[in-house]
Amino acid sequence: MQQAVAHANAGRWTEAELHARRILAAQPLDPSALNVLGTVAMNTGRSAEAIAWFQQAADGQPRNPFIQFNLGEAHRRLQAYEAAAKFFRQAAALKPDFAEAHASGGDAYRLMGQGTQAERCYRAALERAPTMLAALNGLGLLRLQKGDAAAAAERFEAGCKAAPAGHPLRAILLANLGLARLQLGQGPDGLALLAQAVEAAPGDAEAWRRLAGALRHTRVAPATARFRDLLRQLFDRPDVNPRNLATAALAVLRQDPEINQLLESIARAPGELVQTLEREAATASRLIQDPLFQTLLASAPVPDAAIELVLVQLRADLLNLSNGAAQPLEEELEIAVAMARQAFLNEYVLFAAPEEQARVANLITALDRDDLGEQAGDLTKIAIVAAYRPLAMTPLAARLEGAALPTLAPLLREQLGEPAEEAELRAQLPVLKAPTDIISRAVQQQYEQSPYPRWTRCSFGEPLPFRRAIQSALPDLPAGEIPDLDRPRVLIAGCGTGLETMRVATTYRGASILAIDLSSASLGYAMRKARAYRLAEVEHLQADILDLPTLEQRFDLIDSFGVLHHMADPAQGLQILAGLLRPRGLLFVGLYSEIGRRAVVEARAHIARAGYRDDPDGIRALRRSLMLDGAPPALGGVMSPASDFWTLSDCRDLLFHVNEHRFTLPQIGEMFSAAGLEFLGVQFGHLADRTRYLAQNARSGALRDLQHLHRHELEHPEIFGDTYRLWARPRRTLR
Repeated sequence: MQQAVAHANAGRWTEAELHARRILAAQPLDPSALNVLGTVAMNTGRSAEAIAWFQQAADGQPRNPFIQFNLGEAHRRLQAYEAAAKFFRQAAALKPDFAEAHASGGDAYRLMGQGTQAERCYRAALERAPTMLAALNGLGLLRLQKGDAAAAAERFEAGCKAAPAGHPLRAILLANLGLARLQLGQGPDGLALLAQAVEAAPGDAEAWRRLAGALRHTRVAPATARFRDLLRQLFDRPDVNPRNLATAALAVLRQDPEINQLLESIARAPGELVQTLEREAATASRLIQDPLFQTLLASAPVPDAAIELVLVQLRADLLNLSNGAAQPLEEELEIAVAMARQAFLNEYVLFAAPEEQARVANLITALDRDDLGEQAGDLTKIAIVAAYRPLAMTPLAARLEGAALPTLAPLLREQLGEPAEEAELRAQLPVLKAPTDIISRAVQQQYEQSPYPRWTRCSFGEPLPFRRAIQSALPDLPAGEIPDLDRPRVLIAGCGTGLETMRVATTYRGASILAIDLSSASLGYAMRKARAYRLAEVEHLQADILDLPTLEQRFDLIDSFGVLHHMADPAQGLQILAGLLRPRGLLFVGLYSEIGRRAVVEARAHIARAGYRDDPDGIRALRRSLMLDGAPPALGGVMSPASDFWTLSDCRDLLFHVNEHRFTLPQIGEMFSAAGLEFLGVQFGHLADRTRYLAQNARSGALRDLQHLHRHELEHPEIFGDTYRLWARPRRTLR
């Protein structure tokens, strides 16, 4: 028995099981041996089997607190939190000084949304063990849920000080302290702590995702070589959206004083770009050759006007090099490929003069030959062509399909293979019916031409049970008011290119999803991505929201982000969606803010006065004017790194949309009421904004008070960005 326990404590599960079974061969009901077998099963991913072993052990020793604790832990791992809490409570009753049982009970109650009972358990644990890490962490999480980031940070910091290096909770405490500091507006410190959490547990995928999430739209970054290395690793992760890392990469690049000075000089005098680059040639070369810069180019649209101007000039210089006699162009191949991938990502939003385009046409003609890829410089020249226009739209496409060109493989996959796959999937797309509404048809045409948004990878984590996922979004909503569903049926009304589908599929465990959209081009993109991510529980349907009443289905959750405000009558669309909810169903919608889109309104008026066309040339002309001539102060917001200014389809959706409506929160409240919906709350884009709101509105129900939220937005117009994230449900009839 001593050997079995020693092996189990050391994590040698095979040896522990061998010794325990020897004991049971002689004494079939030995509780200690049964407990060891349960421990082995629980720690090798067999929690259901573990419960059976622990239960047999408990039958033999019903007053053994450690067996009761193990029963609680096995149930916790199966997310059976109510049963887990019962066993942890029994363990603590049998052994009142059992601090771990109190703390684990707190975790179970917290995960059930029973904050008061959870806090009581955590405090009981700390009375017995003042530095109990699980209790300090749990209390901190409860404080974060209530919006008290300062008190949460105190608990997490105490835990970090008490946690020895290598302790499994140290990385979690560091990450939570980092999140709390971010909520308090302490950006660099918070990011540094999240980076430390990754270094403390490099195998923890959630730690990497937390860091990536915190970097979204950041303009600051820790100034260390180690952080730069972590950032490059984040760009390679399949569970992280590289677009969320772009501003962090820019912040790191600008930590070089000379590069920062170069970009500032370009921003101050964009019309003197050529002279500035000639004067600062060494610095410009160092920027272009920087591995992080090239990683950014190949991974995400670059949201920086000064760098975009550098890219315009870089592309023209590469085109100049390609002219004339055959050249190897070997040194230019890597940057030409990165430039081509960047151009495809931003959908060729970069401006090019007519003479440039004429030279590109000549280059295509010169490359259109049977031995393409075999002559010196061919690979670089193909990449240069791909930096100006999609290869699929050139005569070179037929010659390059299936070509064995390893250096160009990622580029050819993106520009030839993936579009061909989308076309194949569109041919199989079921259609509810063709739209008849004139605005629906205009919106459909826009997205057929400009599927939105183009994305490569998305950020996601492990999906949660439905109730827990909703609680995470609406922490003030009592758990008993949320359906406890193993297989929620979800409608995504306006899925676009599938990014919202991915978010839903990776948020709600077991979700069965119907994703609809007007645009077949967008749906083809979405279907390709669903196939790539192996989303088996997603159906796609081309349909207009106006035609959805013909569906015989009803849904537990309807997600419609950024869609209703493009309809002719958003209130009608909301009524239709409300009618498709089950009685306890939930609705999540994204609607434009009248206050948050003031800069967009000004920009749309500017576009109308200047007569810019809503086609690629018109969009490029507008953007070039804003970059070279300077944006009027009222339009500065549309060029922020966080805006949809940096790709062709994004900019069209932002500034040239064929139809849009904007709302204030009181107007949305009236629209919800007319649709028979009860407002449940709004999600803030940043937790620090939520903390600030709750600090100024410290009363019950503040997150559901549309008038208070409206007044807060008037004082802080940036608080919700340009789009509200709103929750509602069918209004309940009082009995």
